[in-house]
Amino acid sequence: MKTVGVAVCSLLLLALAARGDANLPELGPQVISVFPLGARQGETLEVQILGRNLNDTRDLTFARPDIQAQLLSSDFFSVKVRISVGSNVPVGLHDYRLRTPSGTHVGVFHVGSLPRLNEVEPNNDLKHAQSITLPVMIDGVVDDDDYDVFRFHAEAGQTLIFDVMATRAGSRLDSTIAILDEHAAELDFIDDYYIHKDPYLSFAVKKTGDYFVRVAAATEPIATLVDGSRYSSYRLVAGAVPHMLHVLPAGARRGATSELKISGLNLGKVDRVVLGELLAEGKVVSATADSLTIRMGVPGSVAPGRYPLRAFAGSVEAPLQIQMVVSDLDEKLATPARYREHPQNITFPVALSGVFDEKKARDFFAFDVRAGERLVFDVDSMKLGFLDDPLVAVYTPEGKLLASHDDRLQQNGDEPPNLDSYLVYTFEKAGRYIAMIRDCAERGNPNYVYRLAIYPARPDFDLKSLTPELTLFRGRTVPLPVRVRRFGGWSTPVEVWAENLPPGVTTEKMTAEPKDTIVKDNCALDRQLDGTNVYIPMHVAADAPAGDYTIRLHARGVLYGRVVERTAEIVYWWEHVGKVTGVVEDQKVVATVTELPAVVFEAPEAVSVAPGKVARLQFLVRRYDDGKSTLKIEPEAPIEGVKFENNEVPPGKPNAELKLTATGAFKPGWFKLRAGSSVSPPIELKLQTSQEDEQ
Repeated sequence: MKTVGVAVCSLLLLALAARGDANLPELGPQVISVFPLGARQGETLEVQILGRNLNDTRDLTFARPDIQAQLLSSDFFSVKVRISVGSNVPVGLHDYRLRTPSGTHVGVFHVGSLPRLNEVEPNNDLKHAQSITLPVMIDGVVDDDDYDVFRFHAEAGQTLIFDVMATRAGSRLDSTIAILDEHAAELDFIDDYYIHKDPYLSFAVKKTGDYFVRVAAATEPIATLVDGSRYSSYRLVAGAVPHMLHVLPAGARRGATSELKISGLNLGKVDRVVLGELLAEGKVVSATADSLTIRMGVPGSVAPGRYPLRAFAGSVEAPLQIQMVVSDLDEKLATPARYREHPQNITFPVALSGVFDEKKARDFFAFDVRAGERLVFDVDSMKLGFLDDPLVAVYTPEGKLLASHDDRLQQNGDEPPNLDSYLVYTFEKAGRYIAMIRDCAERGNPNYVYRLAIYPARPDFDLKSLTPELTLFRGRTVPLPVRVRRFGGWSTPVEVWAENLPPGVTTEKMTAEPKDTIVKDNCALDRQLDGTNVYIPMHVAADAPAGDYTIRLHARGVLYGRVVERTAEIVYWWEHVGKVTGVVEDQKVVATVTELPAVVFEAPEAVSVAPGKVARLQFLVRRYDDGKSTLKIEPEAPIEGVKFENNEVPPGKPNAELKLTATGAFKPGWFKLRAGSSVSPPIELKLQTSQEDEQ
């Protein structure tokens, strides 16, 4: 189970705060960075994974059989693998599962279509800029106080795309992009573009010549790993490549043929557009540099949901994708109707796609209802990757507000953020009413696209496992977090349970009451989640056999005599893979049964010792024995020239501080601490030689 673990002097451990039972340690593999973040289609390359608890990695397997990984080496802090990507693997993120004796980790790996290279240091300024030829994908790392600068040649009239993938691929880097001329003048700059950060910009070249693109951290690191550090990997896509920005309508009806208009850049040579992995193919009716019109039939067998839309120019896939919705609704365009007095007349059920193309833009839709009719107003926008935050409201024709909903981002760091509005309203009186949609901050942009679906409410619910991985300790009870989300006015309890349990593991059914979970945000304010969190207790026998097991999760509810049963969707563990959200490719919860050590150390990665001076090694000791005896802590193996003092920790004291003194010459290197049969993670012993180290 993911738990909170913070070492006093370790920035790395500060970044690994996780959720769950605070009394249990995090012993499963933790991945902080992957470099390179991905490969090119048809490429084989070596990849280094950094984190903790990576020692004794057994294997790394991808959800797709056409991506293969060969384990090369592993230690506590890193894993090296050789990854081979098939030539027909679609562009985008693909899941892997890394497995150790103490747990598993599901992460993501990006596959691209452009030529790829790694950044080469030093490249911090224009003088030392790394020369590149466009188009290209560059894999790099923004270290402390680091700028990565690349020189490229561009021709007048070109439109160049620059996109940094970091948080979208699990990296902790909050990055920026700047375009510079030969005199270091800043021609363009952007920080956040996507909802979970990551920058993107297009650059219209006015004059033939050499230019520079600079990738940097948004802020200087302050006791975190979210900015510049050796863990801050990224992938820069650069070049005059086709790029779709949005599609209207933002959805297509399954079992029907739709005409779709795609806006973007460099689209003139795109000759086909594909939904998902060959679920449907769109025929290009017309193409210009900034737009495509396609006609696409979506088979009735395609399940409703959100899918990537992929563009091809010949056999080459565009390096960036957009998302669209497949549904059973008629998909129509908003006119737009910007005034309540002159709304767009609609008949539901329907899905309406529009754009908040200017500040304070709002669209109004008029419809007729019967007395007692209950409607759903369901928005997709942020979930499609756009930066706007729509608010939806219902009015009488005279302008009286009846209901509204703005599913704001919930910022407490511990839960997936709420995205987009979902309003259910029962109309007491028959008549004509108005629905309005706008950005909650009244912002406007040609790419602030929304899709508003209006349809009769049918009570229902779904079940999500909030993690694809779980570590079960012998003799302990570990909670498995799930969430029940209700739709269409579902108002009765939902029973939740786990099946296919490992040998020696038992559980009981839990109940999700019909009310959303309330959590505290970063300002200690109550925020309502989009659903009810439930923790299924997994009771593990002391003699349960070790190993990996796949668990199934189910839910059942009854409303008005109608019985509904659901199997859980498995989603990424929030912030365990950066800001990556959504369902995992391999729909499995893998539980690893293992032994809980008597003592768990949470220690920094390094300690520096100066000759003749005392160094203080601070760490936490978490005890899972009876906790009544004094712990004696000492190096696993003696270190010549270094004396350890203050090495006894009394019962009930979790904080420990060892005093290290260099009594003579010593050899810097790695060591471990021991308390009985338990050992700490590796700690690097450094020779302190500068005033900077002393601070």
